[in-house]
Amino acid sequence: MESQLILTVNALTEDCAQTIKNALIRINGVENVIINIENKKIYIEYDDEKINEKLIRETIEDEGYEVK
Repeated sequence: MESQLILTVNALTEDCAQTIKNALIRINGVENVIINIENKKIYIEYDDEKINEKLIRETIEDEGYEVK
């Protein structure tokens, strides 16, 4: 089943956004990633039968970013 998640990441630049997006789209189950740099939001659509919110958060944190 498709789920949506909106996360906030501090200090989000274009390079940071690309790094995060690349990491997320490699995860099996992530369908779409949209990043709004101005409001520091990451919009993620994913299949919750394949992955969960915890894995998504951990992936971003593993790239060195704090998720709120």
